[in-house]
Amino acid sequence: MSAVAPLPTFSALHEIRDRALLLSLGKAFLCEEVFLMKIGHSIDESLENLREDILSLKMRFVGKFVEDVDTDSILDELHSQAQVLQNPDRRVTDKCTVGTLGAELEETVQVLNQAIKIIKSKVEGEVEEYTRKEAVVKGAKTASSLVSSLVSLVIKIVILLFILALGPAIYLGVTMDREGSLQKRIAESTAYIQSQRAEIASLRKERDDLAGRIESAQGDNLSRQQKLDIMDLNVKVHGLDQRVHKAEAEITEHERIINLSQQKIKDIKSKTFLQRYLRQ
Repeated sequence: MSAVAPLPTFSALHEIRDRALLLSLGKAFLCEEVFLMKIGHSIDESLENLREDILSLKMRFVGKFVEDVDTDSILDELHSQAQVLQNPDRRVTDKCTVGTLGAELEETVQVLNQAIKIIKSKVEGEVEEYTRKEAVVKGAKTASSLVSSLVSLVIKIVILLFILALGPAIYLGVTMDREGSLQKRIAESTAYIQSQRAEIASLRKERDDLAGRIESAQGDNLSRQQKLDIMDLNVKVHGLDQRVHKAEAEITEHERIINLSQQKIKDIKSKTFLQRYLRQ
């Protein structure tokens, strides 16, 4: 005779309960959209395993299972709550911050847990009443399981807090002003200014040539075509003037960038590394 396979452990249910406990803390950093969406997605993934565990448990019932324990509607409610977490709005984040979002999820998990206990009792043929000794043993096992769950949750929270604390430190280090990047910015702006000045010299030479042609073409008895040619040359001169003004404005902007970068370098040299890291 083959050995009877053990009952499902319902680890997926424990994972969902852990997520509910996290949300019940009502901490602002846990209620940001990115965390809510991740928790909602995680709950949906756990629900797939949970449905399989419940179906596996019901299949253990000898004979025809009496359909008086409705777990499908509870699972659908958990799925709806997971969908809300994956599409959070201001109302959802507010409920999370005060802890009511987690409390609602815990309540649904508790209802499902009770339904699973009823199914287990039917499958295992448990009686309604226990002897005093059995009650004590079961209570001790429940307490041990609760302590284990709480320890696991505390470890997860500590790791999460460490990651959240480390994030700003990394950000500060990455975004901290450094002399090398400022020197690079100065070099780039200097090169750009030189290229623009060369461009301005070329534009002005071309403008002077056109102006000379306009001057030499002036007269009293000009034909219609000559007048059109002079008008066309004036338009070109105007366009060259506009390009010169634009280049001069860009030179002014890059000179401002250079001055600002040089001032930052001066400030950096006057501060310690810790002062720069802390933005002092």
